[in-house]
Amino acid sequence: MAEPVVGTAAVRPDLSVVIVTYNAASLIGPCLDSLAADCADLRIEVFVVDNGSSDGTPDLLRRAYPWVRLNATGRNLGFSAGNNQALPLCAGRAVMLLNPDTIVHRGAVPRMLAHLREHPGVGAVGPMLCLGDGSIQPECARRLPAPGNLLAWLLLLDKLVLHLPGRRQGVAVGDPPAPTWYDGFNLLAWPRQRACAVQSICGACILLRHEVLQQVGLLDETSPMYLDDIDFCRRILDAGWAIHYQPESVITHLWKQSSDPRRAGDHYALGCHAIWLYLRKHHGRAAARAFEAMAALAAALRLPAAALLAVWPGPTQPRRRYRLSMAQGLARWAWRLPKRPPLFGFASETPPNSSEAPAR
Repeated sequence: MAEPVVGTAAVRPDLSVVIVTYNAASLIGPCLDSLAADCADLRIEVFVVDNGSSDGTPDLLRRAYPWVRLNATGRNLGFSAGNNQALPLCAGRAVMLLNPDTIVHRGAVPRMLAHLREHPGVGAVGPMLCLGDGSIQPECARRLPAPGNLLAWLLLLDKLVLHLPGRRQGVAVGDPPAPTWYDGFNLLAWPRQRACAVQSICGACILLRHEVLQQVGLLDETSPMYLDDIDFCRRILDAGWAIHYQPESVITHLWKQSSDPRRAGDHYALGCHAIWLYLRKHHGRAAARAFEAMAALAAALRLPAAALLAVWPGPTQPRRRYRLSMAQGLARWAWRLPKRPPLFGFASETPPNSSEAPAR
């Protein structure tokens, strides 16, 4: 593989890339190869922060990618703290946070950089993220969580919207309707084929101006897993910058959701807890308490229905059991309120950030 043109102290890089790894030996090579191929005409610097991998990731990087600036921390700092190890060192005109489980398609990075040049009020841009099966990951363009759209998410109304006339997940049918509260914050029915302003993009790939990073600061290391990228986008918007989604830039995100139903429920509960913390931080205790009530109501409605559907035989039974696990996770979180005992062995109120988080 041809090495990219690496920036030097004498010549400022066009782009600084930060990747946080944890046991990603099978993923980081294809990620870096695709990145180098796409950035062949750019001057870049690449930082990889390894969060204590035990699968030989640091050795692989030293051997096969000497142009990468490796920081082997020796322990799992999580997504936010891991990125913060390298972000102060970035000298590029733009900075990109990139997951190791991604494949950069040709033209993706140059198009995002061009988008920033053409739109001076845009502080950050995100690509279209496609999963391994080719489907579009909804989190690549979404709204910030708020009580109204969270109610739709908890009650699965955002999934029911997909069955309304003229709507289909990820595909524009005619002129798309304006998003409503029942579209949820992931906007499952919203088309992903058009460049547009959004409130949040996915932390698997965020490209931002260096001056935006200087203005808003590093990632909040107290921000919970699953919501750390949304919290960062919120701060970018609060600083007066716009965030755009650029679907002509395509990146494959090889994230695979756990097939273990028990883990699905645990992750759902942790996601609820992260949202609760986000609401308390940005909307106040009243919004957090409203979410508590909505979660308790949603659990009371979803759990009996999911339990009945899960026992019905048929080819979709595994999926229905998976949904039952998520309803159980919601109930475990919601019905422990308001004292909120430790979740799944996490003694602190804030679950630990993790570079293994499956929802990014």
